[in-house]
Amino acid sequence: MSTIEELLASVEQARDEIVGLHQALVRTPTINVGPRADTGNETAACELVASKLAEAGIQPEIIESAPGRGNLIARLPGEGRRLLFMSHTDVVPVEDETLWEHPPFSGTIDRGRVYGRGADDDKGDVVAHCMALVLLQRAGARLGGELVLLAAADEESGGRWGAGWIAEHHPDKVRADFAINEGGSSPIQTPHGLIYPICTGEKGRLEARLTKKGRSGHASRPWAADNPVPAMAEAVQRIMAYDPEIDVSHPFFREVLEALGVEHVPNAENIDRICDGLTDRPALATTLKAASRMTITPTMVEAGVKSNSIPDRIHLTCDVRGLPGQDDRYVREELEHITQGLDLEIEVDYTAVSNDSPADSSFVDLCRQSLGLALGHQEFRLAPAITVGFTDSRFLRPLGTQVYGFAPHHPNAEPARTGVHGNNEFMEIDSLLLRTRNAVALACLTLGVA
Repeated sequence: MSTIEELLASVEQARDEIVGLHQALVRTPTINVGPRADTGNETAACELVASKLAEAGIQPEIIESAPGRGNLIARLPGEGRRLLFMSHTDVVPVEDETLWEHPPFSGTIDRGRVYGRGADDDKGDVVAHCMALVLLQRAGARLGGELVLLAAADEESGGRWGAGWIAEHHPDKVRADFAINEGGSSPIQTPHGLIYPICTGEKGRLEARLTKKGRSGHASRPWAADNPVPAMAEAVQRIMAYDPEIDVSHPFFREVLEALGVEHVPNAENIDRICDGLTDRPALATTLKAASRMTITPTMVEAGVKSNSIPDRIHLTCDVRGLPGQDDRYVREELEHITQGLDLEIEVDYTAVSNDSPADSSFVDLCRQSLGLALGHQEFRLAPAITVGFTDSRFLRPLGTQVYGFAPHHPNAEPARTGVHGNNEFMEIDSLLLRTRNAVALACLTLGVA
């Protein structure tokens, strides 16, 4: 029988193995270029991780939603409640490799970091969860419940071929009492100590497509045509000037700002001034702003087929991130109000519905305890937070699973994480080991271990 302390010590003993698996996974390109079936190549990553699990006597299952779109499921069986570890193996494309310090699929180790696309988002979680199962299995730990791993495909393009597909076609394989997923991430350093966010919910994502129709013609005689471009330019200006409803009722605002020594209680009138004053914490400031309102961001414009021809129509696509309760009808009404008088056609489609899990769940306290064991101290606070993006968590919550974004970084980790979806993405080795320890501890605390 192994104690939790012995199991946590085994993580450090497996340091080279954990880092080596992480490097190998980063070196396996799983680039997801969009919502198509013929991209991703996640099966290759699944096979690599499955091999590591099989070495320990765990029998994983790879389920393909389409050729090459593998989803890995593995489990340590047990009677009682079920805990699910969620992650994804696909990565976003690299725009310009010449802007990287190290080749983006090299898995180079430099300054205590593993560099490469997906090193942080989200292959670090894949490895931490995999190695937690491996180390528990090697130690002969008998869990009082079932521990399940899901390393899904297609998260970066909406999950149609990944967790969404699994939840629809094989819900019983992943339905659980509790789950952790990407999110939470970097701790916030405050005068009153560390605050670790735990993401209890996430904003919804919608896509708005605005169309202005005109009449085409030769650009040398613009008066003979009806150019739709100026009207859409006006629409963009109005959208950029949009003043959305502000909501700072989520407890994260008060907890974090109090710990930072902000004297004023945050409200709709002062939150922007407070955020603008966080000049030494730009990442936190933008997160607080994004979490307090709906955002409508123009991202794509399509018009014309030739530079000397006036187009007969122009399309504007906007990324919309809504707070809970701000559905497609609400977004449409807001856009109709913003663009009043411009005679635009407006289409609004969902990518992800806003969703959440209870912030006062007993599982949140277990997460606090597991992180304390992983860190080796209790000198931190766990604060409920909202994810301003969206994750695969939204597919498991409708199955009755309480899901939390809980992928903590080491206290000394770079807080901004600017490499995620950008250049020079990396994962600190200290963070990789911390997440592995946290996963081991959380499994033991949640399920019980003998």
